[in-house]
Amino acid sequence: MNRRPDAHLSLDDLDAWLAGHLGQSEQAHLDACDECRDTARTERILARHLAALTAFSPSAGFADRVMASVAVPDPFALRSMQSARRRLFGTRKAIAAAAMIAVVVLGSMAASVGWSLSHPQAIAAAGTWISGTAAAWAWGGMRALVSGIIQQPWYAGLREALGSPARLAAISALLSLAYVSGLFALRKLMAVPSGPVSHARA
Repeated sequence: MNRRPDAHLSLDDLDAWLAGHLGQSEQAHLDACDECRDTARTERILARHLAALTAFSPSAGFADRVMASVAVPDPFALRSMQSARRRLFGTRKAIAAAAMIAVVVLGSMAASVGWSLSHPQAIAAAGTWISGTAAAWAWGGMRALVSGIIQQPWYAGLREALGSPARLAAISALLSLAYVSGLFALRKLMAVPSGPVSHARA
């Protein structure tokens, strides 16, 4: 890529100049361009000041001391049972609310079990009604599906084609032949090559 004569030096060019690897065309531009020379001098002064700075490094054990003073919370940790019990039974209102909820839940479960044991006929009747309704819905859906297929324009031609035993046998034979051919082709495709395989090279 050719350089435009009026293009100023880029940051990469200035880095190359500081390292002593600037190209000939870039050096010629630097010699002729006052703006680039001023920028290059500023970069050199900045590089000298940065090189004169003292390099600081942390003392031994600095990372361990920092991590020891930092408490990292675990977002997936479950609250302990002691903390939950303390919050639940902290006040009298909380104890009363928890007792009321327990009474309602246990009472509902006991009432449900008692009603189920004392009304087996009602439960059996409900099961029979549910199964009968489900069967009726399934039968209705099947009838609607069959009716929709019969009303299709291609149904008459398909019925006529399958009406003759000879045609049915011929169609079955063709389908079987296609199935066996597909299996044979798939087996050929999945077979491991016996000889060396040539690889394309770029």
